[in-house]
Amino acid sequence: MESDILGPLERRVMEHLWRSGPSTVGETREALNAGAASPLAYTTVMTILVRLHEKGYLTRAREGRQYRYRASFDEASLPAAVGRRELRRLIERHGVKSVAGFAADLTGTDSDLTRRLEELASGGEEAS
Repeated sequence: MESDILGPLERRVMEHLWRSGPSTVGETREALNAGAASPLAYTTVMTILVRLHEKGYLTRAREGRQYRYRASFDEASLPAAVGRRELRRLIERHGVKSVAGFAADLTGTDSDLTRRLEELASGGEEAS
């Protein structure tokens, strides 16, 4: 499943950040281009980092005129983070009651899953 979550370049960037820790665009580019037959442009790496930040996979902190990007979660948490993101999209598109109703159809109205989805949908605790 993880191979479907990130594109190939996004995966390389995330693997770099998980392995090496917080990095700037230049540092990330240098690491990705080490030994590469076809080096990536600075703007390509910057675009991937910005998109991963917009998706919530990265945080960033300003350092002078540049940003230092950091993974928002560890690699093992990627599927859960993506699941929460997709659940939020479903809630935005179809509403809390619709998504909670779907969960109730699967597990019953009194289930822990239904309760956790309703909490997440209402901005409460993160579903675990």
